Amino acid sequence: MAVVLPAFWSMMHLRTWLAVPVDAVVFAVMLALALPRGLARLRPGELPTALTALGAGTAAAVGCGMLLDHADWRRALGAAAFTAGVAIPVWARRFGTRWRSAGTMAALPFMAILVHPLPLASTWDFLAWMLLATAVATAWATTPRAGEGRGAAGGATAGGWRRAASTRMAVQLGAATLAGFAVAQWLDPDHLVWPVLTVLVVHSGNRNRGDVLWKGTQRVLGALAGTVLATVATGWAGPGDSRGIVAVFAVLAVASALRDLGHAFWAAGLTAALAFLYGYFGQTGTDLLLHRLGGILAGGAIGVLAAWAILPVRTSDTVRARIGRLRAAAAELAATSSHSMPSARATSAAANTRPAAPHDAPAAAARARLRDAERELALLEPTVRAGARLGFGSARRLADAISEARMIHCGQLG
Repeated sequence: MAVVLPAFWSMMHLRTWLAVPVDAVVFAVMLALALPRGLARLRPGELPTALTALGAGTAAAVGCGMLLDHADWRRALGAAAFTAGVAIPVWARRFGTRWRSAGTMAALPFMAILVHPLPLASTWDFLAWMLLATAVATAWATTPRAGEGRGAAGGATAGGWRRAASTRMAVQLGAATLAGFAVAQWLDPDHLVWPVLTVLVVHSGNRNRGDVLWKGTQRVLGALAGTVLATVATGWAGPGDSRGIVAVFAVLAVASALRDLGHAFWAAGLTAALAFLYGYFGQTGTDLLLHRLGGILAGGAIGVLAAWAILPVRTSDTVRARIGRLRAAAAELAATSSHSMPSARATSAAANTRPAAPHDAPAAAARARLRDAERELALLEPTVRAGARLGFGSARRLADAISEARMIHCGQLG
């Protein structure tokens, strides 16, 4: 919220002097919600490339949003372009961390553009306002950063297109997004956001089909609860009532505080905030609630089904690959440390000339790679532990393997 509130304040102040569209204000708030986490994953030197990708992604996402607001063949074209816009960044992860970071930033505006309470104007002026909203959100998101973040370890993914997990996940997301648009067009052509947004939320930050099932189920349940509660609560704040806007930020603040406790809390907060926002613009009622719930359930089912039926990424394969990466990083650190240890005579001579550095550069780099490998393996543990608690024997074995690998190799980190 340290970024969201200043971004909202800035856009509202601009509205007192300029004819800033409401959709640009909402767009800035949605970007401000997502940008801090995206920026935190950047490695040193990646910020310029990431910001360039964010600007390009904004222009592309706004163009898709303009097409989607039409009811003719342009909507189909917009759905296809939107699908490419969210799937290509996932596929680009296979080319290394710089492409991963740029792809993450380019994809953020596509989720944000889905949330627009008023029709998007198909004009160059409107595109300029949306780019300004991106600049405002980015300025506030980068201001509190004391230093550069660190991305995940890894480089280009080897192997053919069928063996690359990023390629398979891109195909899954693309198919699920297209299906989400089709279902939304069938359920409620006037409100495409709920099935498609749910698909994107279910697939967000996942690494294998087990992740999609476990986290996706939590997110769908949270989204259902948040939508029901907020839609019912909008009765006390009618259209245009400023209390509805206060409720949006209050819900987002609570969801942000509870985000690390479970995926359901963030999904509930996000969908509740959207329901309050739409209620402020007069979109409420029992019929609309039923459409929202149907869209969320359909989007969740589509997202999980795509991950399990289309080129699935097995959880066991992901765990074994990351354990192997952890072992390789640990072996590299051990070898680097042994090579960098000087002899007693050299140490004595060096002590008379200069103080010995505690870690040389190769050892420090190897230690950083081991730390990144451990962090990436730890991200898989909640899903595997959940499977073990549900009684899956293979999940128990994978959980034991993760614990053993982290205990043996991460002792080197001290």
